[in-house]
Amino acid sequence: MATDSVRLMAGTVRLLGSREQAMRAFAAGGFEALGRHYYALALKEAFGRFHLLGDEALDLAQEVAAHIDRTLKAWREGRRKLNLASKNLTFWVMVEVDRAVREYFYRTRGLGYVNSRLTARVRRAAEDLKADLGREPTPEEIAERLGVPLAVVEEALALAEAEEILSLDDTTEEGTRYEEFAGYDPHEKEREAAQAFLALAEAIEKHRLREKMGTREVELLDRFMAGETLEEEELESLAVALKQAMSKAAAA
Repeated sequence: MATDSVRLMAGTVRLLGSREQAMRAFAAGGFEALGRHYYALALKEAFGRFHLLGDEALDLAQEVAAHIDRTLKAWREGRRKLNLASKNLTFWVMVEVDRAVREYFYRTRGLGYVNSRLTARVRRAAEDLKADLGREPTPEEIAERLGVPLAVVEEALALAEAEEILSLDDTTEEGTRYEEFAGYDPHEKEREAAQAFLALAEAIEKHRLREKMGTREVELLDRFMAGETLEEEELESLAVALKQAMSKAAAA
């Protein structure tokens, strides 16, 4: 991790003296002061997961800080409800920090993210333990080796297994692709496109749209219906003409 980046981020933190000062800053709309104050929480959450994320911890810190800023402004402007009966703004900020962290992991560690540091480190730890123990390690043993919560290990193992099973390159022993075995239809998009094309053709005839379009637009429509590839500008022009023709048909 770049030392200069960490030093710069840490230098941004300016803690307020008390919970009351944080509340006063919030009431006055002091978002810059609050941002510097709560940036410490963003750094704590990010660097607390450095063993999983490596340099990506910097990205997490920035995303959490941005989420805090958006949330504070939404609360202040009334776009989101905030319960301040306890006068403890920091408690609710911490709830939002937890949400931001979970959203980050769901987004960046979803199915297909097989090269993520999270999955890679869990796999390496599992392989090392297998060599040491002479058997497959349990999720609990992997979690203990990495020093992470059991839920993190279980999620990573489940994602890795799902990725292997549903890989588009894998096949069953009988030679059937797993995606087809699971009910995936490789021709579904083609059928949907054909149905949409047919629906357009029926609408053109039913509402006599050609009569409500200009000569150039009719020519574009005929080329499109004949299967010719149109330029992007031509497609946009045709789309506008069709919408206008449909509006005229609806008003008639």
